[in-house]
Amino acid sequence: MSAGSRDRAGADRDARRATPGAHLRAELRRLGLDQVAVSKATGVSRQSVNNIINGRQPISRAMAGKLGRLTGHSSDYWLSESFGEASLLSDADSTAQRFVVAGLLVNHQIARAVKDGIIDISPFAAKNMRTASIDLTLHASVRTSGGLVDIARGKAFELAVGAIVQASTVESVELPNDYLGRIGAVARLCENGILASMPLQVEPGFKGRLHFHLFNAGGAGFRLRAGMAVVALEFHRLAAVPDD
Repeated sequence: MSAGSRDRAGADRDARRATPGAHLRAELRRLGLDQVAVSKATGVSRQSVNNIINGRQPISRAMAGKLGRLTGHSSDYWLSESFGEASLLSDADSTAQRFVVAGLLVNHQIARAVKDGIIDISPFAAKNMRTASIDLTLHASVRTSGGLVDIARGKAFELAVGAIVQASTVESVELPNDYLGRIGAVARLCENGILASMPLQVEPGFKGRLHFHLFNAGGAGFRLRAGMAVVALEFHRLAAVPDD
């Protein structure tokens, strides 16, 4: 190839490369979102979103993390200076790609999604990772029929046979719009006859701590302590962003 041909080929490739703002505009079309929706989802002003899309403002690391949770791409992805031909796929091709990567996340994928800011688990403890889930821990207070009970600083609450308490996790979780969570009681609770009552799914876009009831259906009292593993949370990447 001649030098002139190589120069033309390079120019053609550069012409096909998208700026972060242009790529964000294409992503919003793919997801069916407008600038107002992005502003609400990320907590930044609509003017800032508009400035990014039109190349008047760079994507900060904090904004990259928020866009990661919104779009399912990593924060490092959004910090790229430009996006190549693969990022300029048609909506149909882009959707097809997402079908390939949809499914249940295993441990290293969960850890990577947290590191990249796609999923937020605060606080995050790597020791609580399992093969394809993460254990979430019991908050320092539980609610009984008699009121709130503090179980912080080494205290314990004896959950009597036939008794029930309201509880929540220490961890706060935030999911992007194309991820779904599934939760269930950890093995130790099940082995002791402790039933956890909660919704099966953590909906896309969820943000906050998980709340549930614990009921003792076993044959003996069971001690609840702050920080003990209580529920396991799985993460499923969806094939597409659901309609509102």
